[in-house]
Amino acid sequence: MAYTDIITLADAKTYLRIDDTLSDDDAQITRMIKASLSQIERATNYVFFPREKSYIVENCSVNVYDFPINSLTSPTTATSVEKSVYTTYTTNVATDLKVTLNVGYTTPSDVPSDLVEVAYEMIDLMYYSPETGKSIKSDLSKLSKMVLSDYKRFFI
Repeated sequence: MAYTDIITLADAKTYLRIDDTLSDDDAQITRMIKASLSQIERATNYVFFPREKSYIVENCSVNVYDFPINSLTSPTTATSVEKSVYTTYTTNVATDLKVTLNVGYTTPSDVPSDLVEVAYEMIDLMYYSPETGKSIKSDLSKLSKMVLSDYKRFFI
């Protein structure tokens, strides 16, 4: 699975009101799909497709904010405790320096639809910014900002 399984090029072009027979901007739109979903992942710690990720263990434990967690890859003896916005993994051996997990949604339809809608808005802002002068940083709607805030799993 990839970002373009969550928002297909055809769906993005429909959202942008671009004739699907025009292909001049396809590569650019595909980059925008990837950029918007990647930015949402970084902002929220919701992972949109499965991948292996390693987390550094300190004092035999690590808090993992990424969601969803599919499985523990290594060390297989680590234990976990789920909290409201993170999962703590504890290892039994002080020499375990990292915990490796498989994280991310396994099917596109499981990705929260409101996060997908935020991505569509971001794609629209990126695509039309040369004409409108708008940017994601200053012109993302209050609703989208609220959605990102609601899904954020890590607060400093």
